[in-house]
Amino acid sequence: MTPPLANPQSPPPSTFLSRYRQTRARLRELRKSPTGAVRDQAVGQPAGPKVSVMVITYNHERYIAQALESILEQVRDFDIEINVIDDASTDRTQDVVRAFQARHPDIVNCYFNTVNVGRVATQLNTIRGFRTLRGEYFALLEGDDYWSDPEKLRKQVAFLGENPEYVACAHQTMKIYDDGSRAPEHFLPFKEFSRNRVSIESLIRMDGVFHLSSIVYRNIFGLRPPLAFADPYSCEVTINMTYGLFGDFYCLPEYMSVYRVHGGGLFSTKSQEKIWMYHLGGFRRFAMYLGPAHWATFASTVVSFSRFVLLSPKRGIVPSLSLSARCTAWLHMAVAVCFFGALAPLQLIRKAARKFRSSATRSRGIAEIVSLQLMSTYMGIIRVLPDGVVHAMLNLEARWFPELQSRRRRLKSHFLDAISRWETGDPAQGSPEGGKKSTTQSNKQVGRNQ
Repeated sequence: MTPPLANPQSPPPSTFLSRYRQTRARLRELRKSPTGAVRDQAVGQPAGPKVSVMVITYNHERYIAQALESILEQVRDFDIEINVIDDASTDRTQDVVRAFQARHPDIVNCYFNTVNVGRVATQLNTIRGFRTLRGEYFALLEGDDYWSDPEKLRKQVAFLGENPEYVACAHQTMKIYDDGSRAPEHFLPFKEFSRNRVSIESLIRMDGVFHLSSIVYRNIFGLRPPLAFADPYSCEVTINMTYGLFGDFYCLPEYMSVYRVHGGGLFSTKSQEKIWMYHLGGFRRFAMYLGPAHWATFASTVVSFSRFVLLSPKRGIVPSLSLSARCTAWLHMAVAVCFFGALAPLQLIRKAARKFRSSATRSRGIAEIVSLQLMSTYMGIIRVLPDGVVHAMLNLEARWFPELQSRRRRLKSHFLDAISRWETGDPAQGSPEGGKKSTTQSNKQVGRNQ
């Protein structure tokens, strides 16, 4: 039996600059590690279990028992710990958790706040939970959600054990409405993209978005997570971007967790407009945390996301946008366009240099690599242009330059096929687990059906 850690304290509210310095230093430390990871154990503590499960809860008296039961029912041949992080609930949530701890003292650990910190920033409570994760792998679950498949942990841990190039393994998530107002539905858009492997570029572009309840991670940061996770704009999207620095994500096709929507949920009670503004803030902050190598990708993502927000009333997604939301989206898009124009050529040179050093691509020849990189730049530029300009260009091309259009389409097809092979790690013929990207997915990736 592994004794629990001392109850970690939430970090005090900090400035962006102090979080930035600690995060960049922690990321540099990990990159310099010969094993690619620095997993720090607490002083005097024995090695942790195979899997740590962090359960974040606040006033989840109605749901927490189902969440904990879904973890305890997991079929496994390894040891786990369940670390319940409660943010000073005012209902009977803590009593329910203590009852589970009494029945399973070797598994369930209670880390209860005496004072609620969620009123300052919910992320201060989340990062406290990250400081309790001793396992080789870890999973996250909020107290109002639950796992629906008893084989979930076994399948994901087995996959990560057999595939060290992946940093996380996810699966599909079902969304249910607690009041029964709507039928259960698929949650988050990854299912549409017809593939299994997701790189950091796709995570930044939000081509691959996973609910926290669906993911098992390698414990890259050990007991010392970066302070970026305490940023007010940190969420599952930005956390996944950060872990994407250390490997790809893999998605299993099964539905094995449930995201519950109810009146007390943090995000489910927010308006769509506030959620969009929140994500724009997350892009801005985590572009700085993750470093200049990804700024061009972030800029392209911000342009596409801002355009989506501005066009949402016209598309019937929301009735209207407030003046502040329109101004925020326009400002983000204008700045991101300038950044993309400045950074895209530099990123092109950097990628080309990296591929020239790769023995797998050297044999393909300079001409092919240059043509593919030019196509990459072209598709990036198309992504930031207004719809009207793109349609005019394509109509002009179809009418006056049909031969050029045919060549461009062949090159685009070749480009997407090559990128699929590179992303799956098999330059010769692609990986059977990743597969080639579908035309629909590829068009969604560049934000435009050209």
